[in-house]
Amino acid sequence: MVKIDVKDRKILYHLYDNSRQSLNNIGKKVGLSKELVRYRINRLQNEGIIQQYTTRINTAALGYGAIRFYYSLQFATPEIKKEIIDFFVQSKHTVGIFEFEGKYDLQVGIFSKFPDFSEKIFSFYDEIQRKYRDYLDEQIGTALIYIEVFDCSFLLEEKDRKTRSFMGIAKPLIKVDDFDIKILRILISDSRASTVDIAKKLNSTVTTIKTRMDKLIKGNIIRKFSIIIDWEKIGYRSYIVEINLKDYDKKYEIMNYVRQNPNLWFIMGSIGHNIDLEFEFILESVTRLHEIIKDLSTKFPESIKNFQYFTLKKIHKYGAIPEI
Repeated sequence: MVKIDVKDRKILYHLYDNSRQSLNNIGKKVGLSKELVRYRINRLQNEGIIQQYTTRINTAALGYGAIRFYYSLQFATPEIKKEIIDFFVQSKHTVGIFEFEGKYDLQVGIFSKFPDFSEKIFSFYDEIQRKYRDYLDEQIGTALIYIEVFDCSFLLEEKDRKTRSFMGIAKPLIKVDDFDIKILRILISDSRASTVDIAKKLNSTVTTIKTRMDKLIKGNIIRKFSIIIDWEKIGYRSYIVEINLKDYDKKYEIMNYVRQNPNLWFIMGSIGHNIDLEFEFILESVTRLHEIIKDLSTKFPESIKNFQYFTLKKIHKYGAIPEI
């Protein structure tokens, strides 16, 4: 584990909130000079705490549907497991590969554009079966239909926390073309890429890039400039909690209650998984997770049937627009 102080935590918080803001702006919020902010960010990068500068995209607005496959492996040696992960990482169909500990071994995110969504998903599924069926003990496919992404206010001291902000579903306000998609691909790989560098890569002008980016932000296509953090390196782990309800009518009351937790990171909703609620928390220990589960059981004693949880071990691939 890498030791970080309050200033580092604040820098991570503000980069997660908006990774394109200037070092001067971050410095004013954190109480450091621009030079010290740059030094600390470089250290956070070198230590592997900041893994990537990325951009969250409203993919539904681009006409993409999302499927998540969960896999539990069997008879898989470390070499076979690596081969399977490499296959998914290299595939043009996949946009997210997550390795877990617990109930599942892998989650594979697949986006495909309508109207040939079903054909492409089935074709990819068929390829997976032909290659690796003997190693797949359990397979679950779910259609992701809802997501809320919260800030990382737990990184701040309690006195600095304000009302939590989150990013939910938003209606698209514009249509995009191929040039917009090229800009988005660059920003997903590096949310801090300068407009000058983007213009050079796309053989365009800075004015055009700025105009296009402003349009994509105002049109609810670009939802957030952010970073990917290696939580384990600073003493946290990501826990995914699945809840089945006895009283389904309590679903949104429970969601509103959990939203107040500063360690809540995601709320996700899907079809095909037989799960009523799915939360993701960033926590310092499994003990803290058990405290959350106990609190929910006490608060909603007649509403919750059962809990299941597992842990995110490693992100092997992250992106928001498939190549096909």
